Formats: sequence, C-alpha cells, structure tokens
Amino acid sequence: MFSLLHFIYLRQKYRTVRIKIGSVWLNALVADTFVKSMIGLMFRKNIKQDECMLFIFKRPGSHSIWMKNMRFAIDVMWLGKDMKIIEIIEGIQPCSRFHCETYGKSNDSMYFIEANSGFVKRNGIKKGMAALIKM
Repeated sequence: MFSLLHFIYLRQKYRTVRIKIGSVWLNALVADTFVKSMIGLMFRKNIKQDECMLFIFKRPGSHSIWMKNMRFAIDVMWLGKDMKIIEIIEGIQPCSRFHCETYGKSNDSMYFIEANSGFVKRNGIKKGMAALIKM
C-alpha cells in the first residue's frame, strides 16, 4: 500500500494560493480532490516555515486527519464555511504504527490548514480568528 500511495502522490499537481491568518501570510498547497486530501502532507520531508496545506471540501462536515506516513509534526486549524477557525490541535506527531489515531472533532468544518508544528503558538492563532484566501 505504501508504494502505491507514494506512486499516486508523485503524480499529483497542486496549485498554490496565499492565506492570511492573523497578520501572517502563508503559501498554501491546495488539496481540493479526494486523492489530494487523502495523501495530504504524507511522504514530504518538511514544508517551509511560510508554507502550509489548505484542504477544501464541498460541504461542511466532520473532516478528520491522521498522521500515517508523515515525517514531521504539524499544527492543524479547522475552519467553518465562514473561514473562521473552529478547532485547533497543536503539535500532532507522525505515526508509524499500523493503527494511527485520528484528529478533528468538529462536524462543521469546510476547510482545514496544516502548518509546521509551533505555527499556532508563534503567531498567536486562536479559535474565532478568520483566514483570508487570496486566489
């Protein structure tokens, strides 16, 4: 399974948008298909401090993550359809076990953002803050 997922990952093309959260601008890789959302940041060695991944879903729902095949820790911010942060989990660690924990309890998220671990604390990000996407 790992090799098939890695093969699929290598074939994905991602567009980039700019996201502002608080006073910070980030370059975001956009995961806007089922396959891109399933793969997420798997297999990447890292992302730059000014990068993140933006997951976009067609409708609000319970959109959880897991850390299988990840190589670095991340902070995750779930956003509602109004682009306001409704849930934050910091410092989620990679998982190499067969069964990995899932994260994200909100039933109303339409987007989420994965950034390097420490991003939330460093930038004073809080629930209720809005994100701005510049396409």
